Amino acid sequence: MPCQRCGADTVAFPIPDDLREHLPDDRAGAELCTRCLAVAPVDDPPADYPDFRAVSDAFPVNDDAGAALACLLALLDSLVLYRDELDHVATYAETRGADVLRFLERIDTDPDLDPHFDVARRARQLEQFL
Repeated sequence: MPCQRCGADTVAFPIPDDLREHLPDDRAGAELCTRCLAVAPVDDPPADYPDFRAVSDAFPVNDDAGAALACLLALLDSLVLYRDELDHVATYAETRGADVLRFLERIDTDPDLDPHFDVARRARQLEQFL
């Protein structure tokens, strides 16, 4: 399904059970835009994780960490509103081997991405929370 923001392709993924309650929508899955990194909920996600590295090499090879970082992107639109949720999702990702701030730094410099938010600014703000 194309992205609602920019029309690019998306990849659908299941939300890890441990993270579902920490996201703005409690649906079983989400889709991640391969260009602008917008995340939107979906009702019927695939059973398996996609290859998040097809979106960007910034994603780790660990599927659980990749899904957590994709979920983190869904929360970055409102750091103040989702402060506790961001902390939980970031911790979940980090316990699975991801470096959240390094991930944001890498997507900020990925020439194939055009994020819908100011990545560097959000990374600086998120660093103060974590």
